[in-house]
Amino acid sequence: MKKSTIKTRLLFSAIAITSSILVSCVYFNTFYNAKMFFSEAEKMRAKKEGEFLGNNITDKYKKVIEKSNIVINNYPDSKYFDDALFLNGKAHYYRREYDLAEATFKTLLSTNPEDYGILSEYWLALLKWKLGKPQPALEYLNQIIPRTDKKELLASIYQSQAEIFLELKQDSIAVLALEKAAELTKNRKDKGQIYYRLAELAQAIQNYELAIDYYKNVIKFSYSNERVMDANLKIVQRYRDLNDLQKASKEIQSMLIDPEFSKIHGDLELELAKLELTQNNNEAAVLTLEGIVVKYPKTEISAEAFYLLGEQSLLKKRDFVKADYYYKQIQRESSKSTFNQQGKVRIKELDKYQKSKNILKEINKIISLPDSSINANENVSVDTLKAVLELYNLGELEAFYFNQTDTSIIYFKQIINDFPNSELDAKAMYTLSYLYDQAADTNQSLKYKDIIVKKYAESEYAEDIRLNNKFKDYGVSRFALLSNAESLYSANSDTVLSAYKNIADLSNSETAKRALLFIANEYNYKLFDPDSAYKYYNQITIRFPESEQAKVAKDRLKYININKTEITSSNSE
Repeated sequence: MKKSTIKTRLLFSAIAITSSILVSCVYFNTFYNAKMFFSEAEKMRAKKEGEFLGNNITDKYKKVIEKSNIVINNYPDSKYFDDALFLNGKAHYYRREYDLAEATFKTLLSTNPEDYGILSEYWLALLKWKLGKPQPALEYLNQIIPRTDKKELLASIYQSQAEIFLELKQDSIAVLALEKAAELTKNRKDKGQIYYRLAELAQAIQNYELAIDYYKNVIKFSYSNERVMDANLKIVQRYRDLNDLQKASKEIQSMLIDPEFSKIHGDLELELAKLELTQNNNEAAVLTLEGIVVKYPKTEISAEAFYLLGEQSLLKKRDFVKADYYYKQIQRESSKSTFNQQGKVRIKELDKYQKSKNILKEINKIISLPDSSINANENVSVDTLKAVLELYNLGELEAFYFNQTDTSIIYFKQIINDFPNSELDAKAMYTLSYLYDQAADTNQSLKYKDIIVKKYAESEYAEDIRLNNKFKDYGVSRFALLSNAESLYSANSDTVLSAYKNIADLSNSETAKRALLFIANEYNYKLFDPDSAYKYYNQITIRFPESEQAKVAKDRLKYININKTEITSSNSE
């Protein structure tokens, strides 16, 4: 063989080898980039902890798909083909491209069941859940469990089952699944996240002792310093929930002197103030809160401190001016504060309170004038309805918003005593009876209930008293009689008209109006007795001239009169 031929063959071999190496480098680099983008996306997704993924994360997964598709489409025989397909399927899943993800995992299941069979089945089970089939997804996951001994995969399966159970509102089963996942996983970061989820669930069902145990495991396993700080703070809060104030205080004091916890010192001082409030050590709490707003300005911590200062000024000191100032500071401290809305509500309540006070002040000025002055000036008069409305507003605010039951009772009694026939007389008495019930003063409560049932027998308040009173038999109301008559009607009883007539004769009440209209309609449409129909329609217009029933009755009377005229004319012919 000639030397030139040998050289040529060697050259071609070198080129082939070099080309092969270059191709391998190309698809390896492409696959490496896909893995890198996937890893970055996963880190970002982990921080979201179940929240909606933003464009920056979904764009990362899109790059995973683009890079893995190069390997899948251009290098189908490479050793990275199945790995690229697996990355591709997961990226589609997290981008909520469920149909594409399903097709990818089914392809992987059919092409490489040995290496990717169970993993593909796991992701296909998750897709059933995401496509609105949670129960089949759970069954599919249960079928996988006995077929693998890989602890990390089992941990993922139990975590996924927990998510599905939570969606199905089966929290207790979800907790069991998460506990299994925490026990199985060797990944410290995952273990910390699972325990945090368990702690939040325990807190939600108010099992505070269990929550504390879980938070301690969060501290033990979490890499994140922020998560460790949060868990320590949550432990303090749960001790407060358990009313174990001594332990809570001890934990706070030890962390406040530890520089390691300097990032949460503001939160800890806020917790200390809340402990002092729980112990009714209000003066100490106010001093702590005043210190917080100075040391941690323009934060959510200072915003909450201002809210608590407002509550102290309003409910304890009754300093409405200072309370208003504190509530208005919340928004200025932090627009993100969860207390902004509560502060705005308080500001409106205080504004409403002050307006009512001012109106009553003007009314009282008029009342205090000599009768001769009032008579001499036609423009000076007492607006009784306005006075009653403002008194009721004040009573309602004091009782149900400012925790001042005794003060509210004064306002409600003023309505009853000074304006005994006002539109809010019955309502004021009903509210008083409720407040006395809450105070376990049965005698006072029954006193006002008796008056309501006698004086306002047909009111909704009297009806409620008759239906719900446990201490006294107030008899049967006309509403009940009407209901009985209606039940007779539905049974086609012959006694129905008699029952309705008894109701109609009782008084000029709401039930009487309804009964009269029913009787008139029965005679008009069912019994074809126009004379009797005319009689009862006419009664409605006389007894209840301004009612809606009267409008109907007047129309029917016109129609009956027209028919009578036509019949008379026909007979005369």
